[in-house]
Amino acid sequence: MYQFHNEVREISFDNYKTPTPWMNYLSNGTFHTMMSQAGGGVAFYKSPQIWRINHYRFFHLPTDRSGFYTYIKDGEDIWCPTNEPCRNKPEQWKSTHGMGYTRFEAEKKGVAVTANYFVGKLENALIWNLKLTSKEDKTVTIFPYVELGMMEFMRELQWQCYNKHQLSAYALGDDILVYKYGVETQPKPDETPLVYFACNAPVASYDCDRDEFVGSYRSEENPVRVEEGACSGSTLYGGDPCFALQLNVELKAGEEKEINIFLGTAMTEEEILKCVAHCRENDFVEKSFAIVKEEWDTFLSKFQCEIPDKDAETMINIWNPYQAEKNFKFSRNISYYATGTFRGVGVRDTAQDILSMVPFDLRRAKDKLNLLFTQQYQDGHCNHYCFPTEGWEPVTRIHSDNHLWLVMTCYHIVMEEGKLDYLDEVVEFYDGGQATVWEHIKKSIDFCLANLGEHGFPLMLSSDWNDMLYKVCRKGKGESIWTSMQFGTVLPMIAELAKLKGEDGQKYLDIYETQKKLVNEVAWDGDWFRRCITDEGRFIGSKEEPQAKIWLNAQSWSVISKMGDPEKQERAMDCVKEYLDTDLGIKKIHPSMKDYPSKEDPLTYYNKGCGENGSVFCHANTWAIIAECMLKHPERAYKYYHQLLPMVAQAKAGEWRYKAEPYVYASNIFGPESDKFGLANVSWLTGTAAWMYIAVTQYMFGIRAHYDGLEIDPCLAPEMLPAKVTREFRGCRYEITITKNEKVFIPYEEGRTELKVEI
Repeated sequence: MYQFHNEVREISFDNYKTPTPWMNYLSNGTFHTMMSQAGGGVAFYKSPQIWRINHYRFFHLPTDRSGFYTYIKDGEDIWCPTNEPCRNKPEQWKSTHGMGYTRFEAEKKGVAVTANYFVGKLENALIWNLKLTSKEDKTVTIFPYVELGMMEFMRELQWQCYNKHQLSAYALGDDILVYKYGVETQPKPDETPLVYFACNAPVASYDCDRDEFVGSYRSEENPVRVEEGACSGSTLYGGDPCFALQLNVELKAGEEKEINIFLGTAMTEEEILKCVAHCRENDFVEKSFAIVKEEWDTFLSKFQCEIPDKDAETMINIWNPYQAEKNFKFSRNISYYATGTFRGVGVRDTAQDILSMVPFDLRRAKDKLNLLFTQQYQDGHCNHYCFPTEGWEPVTRIHSDNHLWLVMTCYHIVMEEGKLDYLDEVVEFYDGGQATVWEHIKKSIDFCLANLGEHGFPLMLSSDWNDMLYKVCRKGKGESIWTSMQFGTVLPMIAELAKLKGEDGQKYLDIYETQKKLVNEVAWDGDWFRRCITDEGRFIGSKEEPQAKIWLNAQSWSVISKMGDPEKQERAMDCVKEYLDTDLGIKKIHPSMKDYPSKEDPLTYYNKGCGENGSVFCHANTWAIIAECMLKHPERAYKYYHQLLPMVAQAKAGEWRYKAEPYVYASNIFGPESDKFGLANVSWLTGTAAWMYIAVTQYMFGIRAHYDGLEIDPCLAPEMLPAKVTREFRGCRYEITITKNEKVFIPYEEGRTELKVEI
């Protein structure tokens, strides 16, 4: 079904019928496309919520429709190099996902087509580069096609019967198609672009009206205009738009014909003419693709390894950092699982995603964190998520953890850079005024300290990282033991930053000791740590409870925060192994809930083994890996890491059961209490990506940035040794060879460009 080609950082597929669409993201930071192994997908300009370009029908049958298609009409034979959507399939076919591009190679009746899709830096456009050859002289007709939709997807669902009559699609000159979305009360009309469709070959005809191109009671499988061999020249001033071009192509035996298609955006017709002229320049496509390749080569070169476990090596060197960068860019906004209709930039989610960007691009990390600081109030709390591109009002729900992630992320930025300059950058508060980054993170601590509950733990507020716990705190009294541990994790960080700034950080360490005492005396349940306290004073995650007795996060963070007494940390993680571990990862809770804490008001309606109710929550598994590394348990850390490698988990569960991509992490996997144990859910855009990368690079390899230099403190099982690692750090290229688990600290020396280290 698939094969990795690590030498060129690709994965190829020889069967288009994957269990679910297996996606790739093509993007230049402004124009984006999500594309499957069979050519389905969706393009959008900046935001999939208000500037979505084409239709993609999530969860509907037939699956993975529509997309970016090119119909090949060769006599009476009609097929697509993407394989989908035609029923008539190529005789030979392969697709490939690479770093920022997706390629299709297909052949039928002597005609071979290579279609390479990517989004370049030089224009905001999806480019598909077609290369055609034929074994004999022949003329074929090709029809590049995109089904357009209203840019506001939710409005289209609700009001299309009126608003679609305000759309227009027409020809600019003879060979450029233009789509204009302009409806009453749309958001940001002055920033809404025109969409264009063009190519660098003569256009015989075109269609802008989907019904004229596809025909009645037909679909993408068999458009009537393709069957008839000619477009109708339709325009559209109200209705359902599309872009379709008719290109009559003469192929000489053995010669290659290259055609480039451009689906792009620009603000005016004049700009479109300039953009298309640029796109049609002889070297434009070649230069654009070279930049894509070069940028990813540079990005990924900053951390590379060579280890015996080649599946792990594949993820560490290529797919995990690639996924983490996409997650940093898109947060949880749009994937095959998330429709891109309601999520913006989550403060909690994005602060964690930034952590994996820090070693690669400090400026991008700082800018994104500064955006999150603009969602903080002067009292220190944050909006839950916001919509900076769309301009909508943020979700103002107050969670107990959002503001604390800002402290952690800021700390990692300072440690990577080895300077305090970032702390002096000035950022606005959401409710007015401004302050330095340093003052912002101190406000985070102040807010947490001002919102402690009756037992002394931080109030849960609307919930903590486990969103379903919102029911334990509706009266405002519920407390989060896990947030206490998160608080305890960042308090030493801000204390260290205070010391570096010449300020007194002891007060933060004093708070830490107070919380640590509570964790050990009140939260400890004899074998593990309790999870939280309800409004009524009931402890969730206790041996006395009939369901949800043990929760993963409270155990792993007792170690990460170092708040649990040493023997309690060990016992807690032993219980994780005993009660929560499976062959496909660690469950979030045990046992799953059905009618808990009461039938009348259960904590969750998730089925057993699903989502937050007993699934293998992969994001939380990463913290267990880190905890085992901190406890110096390399074999257990390796087991937890290795069993969640996507290709390993898929092989264990079976391709049809696992369903998701074998090259990127999923958010969760159905647990053993589900009848679909092993089903992977919500792939691509998940905090698993950032934290799994941190777990393996900073804790298993143990390569961590400190203010004064680079620490190497590995915790590697025999399956990962010996390890050769290249890590770029402050302009120096470190060549690190690890043969044993021994701690080394390398002080930073300004001006040093290369260093070899052997452990």
